[in-house]
Amino acid sequence: MTVQQSARITALLQRLATTAALLGACAAIQACGGAALHSAPPSHDEPVPASEQRAELKLELELEQRAGCEEDFDLALYQDPGVELIEWKEPFGVCKARQVTIRYLPKRTSRDALLGRIKELAQEVKQR
Repeated sequence: MTVQQSARITALLQRLATTAALLGACAAIQACGGAALHSAPPSHDEPVPASEQRAELKLELELEQRAGCEEDFDLALYQDPGVELIEWKEPFGVCKARQVTIRYLPKRTSRDALLGRIKELAQEVKQR
């Protein structure tokens, strides 16, 4: 074994020891209070009291014709913490003349703000 090979092996062993020490420290942190390291869930992922008032919008929407138009709409609208439920009527997978009921929490979002966001996401919005 040459001096150069010996130096490489020594450096590798030092890196492994450092990595092992870091992994040990991480394990200790998790064991001693890892729950404190977890971030709190977004406020809209917390249960809403049954006593909190709800309202509904019943709409007919024209969405952009493409695969996943309902899902894209849902994902964008659910970013609003005041939106509780989006319920589509059949036929599913169709983007034109879609009937939908959106249940929302008036204390967390206004009807006008919600309609404004829906108008941004849909090509046409009609109230039913």
